[in-house]
Amino acid sequence: MSIFQLINEIENGEIVLPAIQRDFVWDTGRIELLFDSLFRGYPVGIVLLWETYQPIQYRRFVKDFRHETVHNYDDNRKHSRLKLVLDGQQRLSSIFVALKGTFEGKKLYFDVLSGREKDDHSEEKYAFRFASAEEASEWNAKQVAKLGSDEDSLQTDKAYWLNFSDIITSAPRDLQRLRKTIKDQLKLTEDDESRVEQNLSNAQYTLSGNGELLKTQTIDSNLPANDEKRKSAFDILEIFVRINTQGMTLSRSDLIVSMLRLYWTEASTVLPHFIKEINDSSSLNIDTDFVIRCMFSTAGLGTRLDFELLRKRSNVDALKSCYLHCFEAIRSSIDFVRNDCGIDSPRLLGGISNIIPLVHFLYHAPDRALPKAGVKSARKSLLLFSFSRSFSQHTESRTRAFIRDHLPDEESIASGALFPYDEAIKFVAWKSGYYNADSRLFQNNIDLSLSIVQKRTGSKVFSANNNPEIDHIFPKSVLYERGFEQQDVDDIGNFWILPRLPNRKKSASDPKLYLSDVDDKTLNEALIDRSLLSYKSYKRFVRQRRENIVALLHERTGITDDDFSIVADDEEDTQE
Repeated sequence: MSIFQLINEIENGEIVLPAIQRDFVWDTGRIELLFDSLFRGYPVGIVLLWETYQPIQYRRFVKDFRHETVHNYDDNRKHSRLKLVLDGQQRLSSIFVALKGTFEGKKLYFDVLSGREKDDHSEEKYAFRFASAEEASEWNAKQVAKLGSDEDSLQTDKAYWLNFSDIITSAPRDLQRLRKTIKDQLKLTEDDESRVEQNLSNAQYTLSGNGELLKTQTIDSNLPANDEKRKSAFDILEIFVRINTQGMTLSRSDLIVSMLRLYWTEASTVLPHFIKEINDSSSLNIDTDFVIRCMFSTAGLGTRLDFELLRKRSNVDALKSCYLHCFEAIRSSIDFVRNDCGIDSPRLLGGISNIIPLVHFLYHAPDRALPKAGVKSARKSLLLFSFSRSFSQHTESRTRAFIRDHLPDEESIASGALFPYDEAIKFVAWKSGYYNADSRLFQNNIDLSLSIVQKRTGSKVFSANNNPEIDHIFPKSVLYERGFEQQDVDDIGNFWILPRLPNRKKSASDPKLYLSDVDDKTLNEALIDRSLLSYKSYKRFVRQRRENIVALLHERTGITDDDFSIVADDEEDTQE
């Protein structure tokens, strides 16, 4: 089957995507490289299809791709013959978007003068780019302008960009006129003309005449609709899982969502809609992995993403029965993190996994809300998790262990138990090795520490020039030149947050100079002592500012050295 035949069947709705398939994730660079491979005559893999008449949930391919598109699904109630893609979705989606649609509003353009032989075969030979019509016109106009003299007609880097879909749909007479236009505008040599001719004919052959480039294999092809030999939906799911676990092309959360969709069709829309709802109003950027872990935890399945658990229908039923309250617990947790903790960035949070124990706790709490008396302990716990990044590593085992061994049981939470800050202290000490609220703990998440000091939340900014960056107050290049060690250069006392533009402009300037026009109030709020802004006072500056940062963080977070005394007391009790 040729690529054109595959694309026509996709456009007609004969080849479709089962709900178990993940979203299209390739970027423009991979699509452009795919077309370079096709034009070279390189095979690009196999597409595995399943022919079925079953009322199984599916969606059509997206022609005009945009990120964060929420899909609409059908369930084939009319028992039409469909071919569902089990493997090769990314390649088919790429080709369909390139030939029939757009990628974020841009079409695929082809440099019809590309294809020159190169010494390095790994380099791009045939040039494809996604662009707007205006961008392509500008490229071509610049190329024509460069050829203002007869001497320039011999240049070897000529390029001329054409909409690729126009090339493959144009009549032969139109292509002939097009070749003449390019020849006249760019003063083509015979070699150039020959290459244009070859590229235009190669486009047709690649897509319609060469059936070896993208092979297809179809399960249950041409069997009668009710033939007993036809595979069931569960057989197909098993095939899908085995294909993707062997190649690890899907994350475990993707596979779990795929399995959920088989038993619970609403999962196809419920999960992406919920994730979009949260991410549209916050900058914490939750993802499928996070939501699935929360659902597993609240359903009593632990936090390990084990898709083997979903082979039991009862476990799927448990997830279905808990998801509404789980989603509400996530909403409540996100509100708490943003409003009570002043954090609206996964970077400041030290990883979104740090919220999972709170979600589990709130799921069992009355009204999915913290009692007033419990806000302080929950806030300190969340901040402690963020500083220590306790759940950013070994996420599955650590979240499961904390929920199982350190949170109150479900009945106690439902009866008004507080989030256990003392248990959070013990867990962080034992698992992450932090036994004091000192500079070592706070420097472990320097983004959060400095944001608290400088009263920033990490929310989205709309100009790239305002993106917050961690900056050395005394430039590290100069400090190294003056013989300072790395631990002195990268001390928390030498860091603060600056917007990108002023940070890039100041370069390695002397702090006394570039801070000379900054008012005292701003410097005082950042704990910068103007009188110590000299290299001879550097060690004193860093030591004093570090101590002041730690003291201010004690005050603003409520986390102090005294809190960790419970660890020592607990160890003494154990020894006795």
